[in-house]
Amino acid sequence: MTKIELETIANDFIQCHLQAFDGDIDELSRVIETSPFAWADDLILSITISEPEKLWDIILAILAKDPPMTVLSVLAAGPLEDYLATNIEAFISKVETQAKKDPKFAFLLGGVWKNAMTDETLARVQKVWSRSGWDGTHE
Repeated sequence: MTKIELETIANDFIQCHLQAFDGDIDELSRVIETSPFAWADDLILSITISEPEKLWDIILAILAKDPPMTVLSVLAAGPLEDYLATNIEAFISKVETQAKKDPKFAFLLGGVWKNAMTDETLARVQKVWSRSGWDGTHE
């Protein structure tokens, strides 16, 4: 994936979720489905299992854009959580290393839920995540 492709996907994912969030959670799916930027969301969903390295690059590209908290929430509970739930056994060391060197990534990890992670994997994620600011926590 080229740098331009990564930038385009990251920008459009952010735009899709900026447009989608107006505070009405019930309208979220409808707004995303009709967004001209929805293709980025669809692409991410389609590569979650089949191309985890691309997904990893996209997650980091989106995070590098410093999106607002509403988008970070979607990125954590969507693509990152799916990445962890479907690929973590193969990539846990990469996740741990990234969280230790990048406070923004450690913060993003704080927004994931257990999903299909094993208890052992979740414990490893919890050792490197930052929950401060998520759900009113101030660790």
